[in-house]
Amino acid sequence: MSLKEIVTIQNIFEALQSDEAEKQLRKKKLFAFIIDASQPKRLQGQGDYMQMIKIMDDSYNGYLTLFYFFKSLSDAAPLDTIGDIVFLKRYHYQLFNGEPQGRRNSFKTSYFLLFDASTLQLKFNPNDSSQPSSEELEYIQKLSQYSQQYLSLNSLLNLFWYGTTNPIFDGLFQIKELKENNIVLLNDSKNDQYILLCKALVDLEIQQGAIIKIRNIQISNDNEILINDKSNIMMLPNFCYDVQHFDEIIQTFPKIDFQKENYQQITIGSITQIKKKYENLQYVPLINLIKKQVQDNIIVIQGQIQSIQPTQIEEAFIYYNKFKSFSYKEVKANNLQISGLQKTLQIQINLRDASLEGTDFIIQILIFDNSSFFPFPIVWDNIEYMQTEYEKLLEKLILEQDQTHDFVLEILDSPDTIIYRVIDTKIIY
Repeated sequence: MSLKEIVTIQNIFEALQSDEAEKQLRKKKLFAFIIDASQPKRLQGQGDYMQMIKIMDDSYNGYLTLFYFFKSLSDAAPLDTIGDIVFLKRYHYQLFNGEPQGRRNSFKTSYFLLFDASTLQLKFNPNDSSQPSSEELEYIQKLSQYSQQYLSLNSLLNLFWYGTTNPIFDGLFQIKELKENNIVLLNDSKNDQYILLCKALVDLEIQQGAIIKIRNIQISNDNEILINDKSNIMMLPNFCYDVQHFDEIIQTFPKIDFQKENYQQITIGSITQIKKKYENLQYVPLINLIKKQVQDNIIVIQGQIQSIQPTQIEEAFIYYNKFKSFSYKEVKANNLQISGLQKTLQIQINLRDASLEGTDFIIQILIFDNSSFFPFPIVWDNIEYMQTEYEKLLEKLILEQDQTHDFVLEILDSPDTIIYRVIDTKIIY
């Protein structure tokens, strides 16, 4: 192995300033250690699964976000320990909001090897890729020494995480007692006790007294930990600062009332949030829309999402002037200048609720001229970025069809048709 075959995260960041250099990165090898990871998620419309992993090395003042794709849950990586080492090859890299990201380039040829943080034993090799050479093992050993030193001096709570903060956060806890029915009693650094229901989380061989990191949680006034589809449990090796200094850790856990009716967005799986001025309005059953038994032109509904159209973001792009409207394909084919056109993004969501049981009815609601609905900025001249973000949105909204979401609708009634337009609603995740 030549050292020229290895790149660092800093190398990747610098190379991504040039498209040609980025292509060369796919042939290179990257070694890094894990500081965070998610549990597997199914991608809507593709049948594939994905895990999100945040990795660091000794070259870059930050981390690289890695998206690991696979075909079956049996192929999921055991991302259960902070500090585990990954060995990557044939990955596609890009910048998102100025920070590096990577994703698997091929199911068959991309390398993804995972090594134990403490023993450096190979623990995951999904493609039966070639075993590391002696030089590569030596490189892994040096990275392991750095990662152990870094994690022994730095608390995970003090790392800078990209993005904005919200009521869903990470926490460090100690296992106090493993009880039946997937219930775990936890302590924080102040010895306050919490109850965690582990249903739907990956099974970990956790022991009493172990320190764990739980990502994306909310905590009730009764110290019950609420998880969601982004939640994950990871164990901390003994060399971690947060294990050696657990009693010194300062964590502030804001509490919320899980039973409060106007706090709908904390329901597991619900990621829609409506403006507070509508919180006292009664939900309108969807059957009332079918029967045209609605008097107001602004209503609040709650339903389960059946499907979203289109699945390709470019089909949702609409450009127009005072004479004509254009699709994305028409704009590209005719080399139209989008700066001279009005723009909107239009998607259709198909909903059902309990009032439609026993019928084949579906209510179609539309999002258009409503950029605040989306949890990402609308970038009209970057279709790849938009498709990536749109796929995340589809995955979130259709993750489980029995989960309910709130929407505020404006009813636009004309002699020919009725349009239910989404207003004053936004997606949060």
